[in-house]
Amino acid sequence: MALYGGPLLVVNAWLVLYTWLQHTDTVPHFTDEDHNFVKGTLHAIDRPYDKLDPYGLIDFLHHKIGSTHVAHHYDSSIPHYKAQAATDAIKENFPEL
Repeated sequence: MALYGGPLLVVNAWLVLYTWLQHTDTVPHFTDEDHNFVKGTLHAIDRPYDKLDPYGLIDFLHHKIGSTHVAHHYDSSIPHYKAQAATDAIKENFPEL
């Protein structure tokens, strides 16, 4: 149990914490009248690991899901190897976000 259960608990705790951080904090909460798909999508948060991991190892191991999270919400069928290009396009077209 320790060989399987311990790592499973650690990984699941990390994923729950990280998912919670990407969907809370400064994210506005819209009413039913104000909410639409695009507005909700563009208010998710990209959380790169650059301060925690300046060499980019964690971001590499996570396929950049932290730093390309908004693109994932915009179109979840974008493969991880195209997510950075999609993120750059979103930032270019919506610079105020």
